[in-house]
Amino acid sequence: MPSYKDNQPKAYLGVRLLAASAFNDVIVTLRLQRDCSWKSTLSTYINHMVTFPDELEEISIPTERTLTASTSSDYKAMLEILKAHSGEIVEAWAAAASRNAFVRGVEYSVPEIERLDRLNMFFSAMIERAIDMTDKKAHEVMKSAIRAEHARSLSLSAMVKKQNMLRDVMFSVIDREMPNISKASARLWLDAIIDRSVEGTVIMLEEYAEMQAALYHWMSGAQDTQTSLDQSLSRFCRSVLDYFEIDFASLFKYHPETNDLICQASSSRSLALTKDARIHLDSFPVAAEAIESRKTAIISNGKGKTGKKKKVLGQISFDHCVSVPMMRAEKVAGLFMLGDSSRTTMFTPDEVSIAEDLASQVVRVIESSEKFQALNLRSKAQRVLIETAASLQQEIESEEIYRIVASRLAELIPCNEFQFYAYDWEKRVGTPVYATGPYAAEIMADREFPADVGIAGYVAKSKRAEIVLDTEADPRGNYILGTPPARTRMLAVPVVGQKEVLGVIELLRYPPEIFTQEDLEIATMFANHASVALENARLLKEYSRVRDQIELSMDLMTHDIANYATPITAYLSTLRTKKDLDPEVVSMLDKTSSQLEGILQLVEMVRTMERLREIPPKVFKKMDLKKAIEHSMEYVRGRARKKEIDFETSLPEETMLVLADEMLDGLFTNLFYSAAMSDRMNRTKLFVSAEVRKDKKYEFWWVKVAQPSKSIPDHLKGEVLRMAKTSKSELTGGFGIGLAAARGIVSRYAGNMWVSDIVQGDYSKGCLFNILLPRTK
Repeated sequence: MPSYKDNQPKAYLGVRLLAASAFNDVIVTLRLQRDCSWKSTLSTYINHMVTFPDELEEISIPTERTLTASTSSDYKAMLEILKAHSGEIVEAWAAAASRNAFVRGVEYSVPEIERLDRLNMFFSAMIERAIDMTDKKAHEVMKSAIRAEHARSLSLSAMVKKQNMLRDVMFSVIDREMPNISKASARLWLDAIIDRSVEGTVIMLEEYAEMQAALYHWMSGAQDTQTSLDQSLSRFCRSVLDYFEIDFASLFKYHPETNDLICQASSSRSLALTKDARIHLDSFPVAAEAIESRKTAIISNGKGKTGKKKKVLGQISFDHCVSVPMMRAEKVAGLFMLGDSSRTTMFTPDEVSIAEDLASQVVRVIESSEKFQALNLRSKAQRVLIETAASLQQEIESEEIYRIVASRLAELIPCNEFQFYAYDWEKRVGTPVYATGPYAAEIMADREFPADVGIAGYVAKSKRAEIVLDTEADPRGNYILGTPPARTRMLAVPVVGQKEVLGVIELLRYPPEIFTQEDLEIATMFANHASVALENARLLKEYSRVRDQIELSMDLMTHDIANYATPITAYLSTLRTKKDLDPEVVSMLDKTSSQLEGILQLVEMVRTMERLREIPPKVFKKMDLKKAIEHSMEYVRGRARKKEIDFETSLPEETMLVLADEMLDGLFTNLFYSAAMSDRMNRTKLFVSAEVRKDKKYEFWWVKVAQPSKSIPDHLKGEVLRMAKTSKSELTGGFGIGLAAARGIVSRYAGNMWVSDIVQGDYSKGCLFNILLPRTK
């Protein structure tokens, strides 16, 4: 940005002059092109008149400004007259401004004496600048006066109007005190002085607008938000240098946990701080003062005095420095610092006020950025959590769960090291189960340490997540063999199950990086997901263990028991064929054979249950349900030698087709055998019937097996098909497994099975087994 230092040609400038009134808004754009002076610049709005309400007079700017004094003595004399009558001129200027409602609007709350001092400072500096163009102090005073106007109003129209009033007052004094001077020359000289001031006002207003544009150019909805914000803050610092004409400007973020300031943006005419540079508050005294008092801290060696510079930032020294604490919710969030050693005057109260206002604007912009980033992070966290949950549902191995949690969590919370500890509270030990980082091998080698040792042990006992700023200084820390001392930052989160802590997740960052509360909340959400996954994995492991035991028992019954029972049956059959056996011995052989037959049938039932655990075929074939019923009746009659079983059937003559497989016969074999053998009577009769039943647009074969000699109370009707303990007394001989097998085969074919009464409402008249199987043609 160009800055107003003298009347040399300016490269480029775009300014919007806004004159707001109750009736209209007029916008005039000025552009300073290369090799054009301030004279031609102001002539660009010859035909533009800035109009105000009726009580205001019109502002017009002449076309040509040619400073050609007839004699240098007349020009010097004019300046001496103006200087000598400065008090009168300032008072008349203030009176003219107070009579103009448009100009005095921002001055209502300003005391008269303060307003006169400010106008007098500006007028004196302007005259000194006209006398000596190289007068640096006068230049700085004029710039400070213009900034003071910015602190009160950003209306360029009002500022130009006020300076035009000064032009008229100055001319009236010259006209009175120097009656012999050329009126045209006097006007040209005064125009040159005032127009130079107007030019400086225009440029500085543009620089002020540039500072604000640098902040508010950043938009929360833009892509790559953080980069855009960093660029905006850097651009803002550069604009601050131009506007205040200083050597150094920087924005810092404050971390109260570590007492550090982190550079967010910096600009300097010589040496600048790099982004993310960390400065401890002990080496930054002016910042420490501002943060402690929560007020702006100002350092200056005096008005124009040269002396020993004060060390402001480490080894960096400035003659003048302003440190503004950036407050958010009564807490210090950062620091805005201005430093300079080139100016001869101190920072004025108005300049400090502008710096404080700019700091407040920066806080609002950064706060908006952080809220948007937090929203983005939350959105990403929810997406990653959903993906993680989907991945964890497919895993039953704990090791893979640890890896998934670590990799997905690292996407949201980058860290240098990661550890996952699992706890066995029966043994009261902790064990590292997953680790990443340069010392992962050493950490994984530290097996089965006491459960209450270390920061992880403390978090596991307290069940509360923690952020540790220095693991080396924390007394709870425990040394791991083979790892060097390191002052790392740690985020430790417990993985809490339904009854106890399952483990602890530790994330570590190397200084200067730290963890935030947002990191802790996200890690806690991941820990909750890990808890559910680990609980499921434990249940699945327990289920697998029980299943293996059941399969072992099944294998024992279906193989070993059958292997022993089969030759015994053969031996008994051989003995039964011998002649002249004692009738009592024959009776014992028959009873033993009957028991062995029951054992072998029970083995077959168990085998059926085992087969039901297998995945059924994708496509069933058409099979005749009536043939399956007939085969089962014949088989049961042959196996139940000492049990008289009578069947009475009422089956349709047509072929009863259903979609099934080779287990269809087993359905009725298990049903008939279990129903008959569980009957305490020596003789039992089963009535078997079938009919077509329609349910909406589907058709079923409804097979009913009635057993009048068997009574099943209502509260057991749902239990007898599930091998429940409550049904044990109703199913003597352990034949409840046969009914459960029958029901399992029905479910295999997408059917339904239930128990009811032969006489509805009177279970004592006998039970009825109902089977529904989808009919096919």
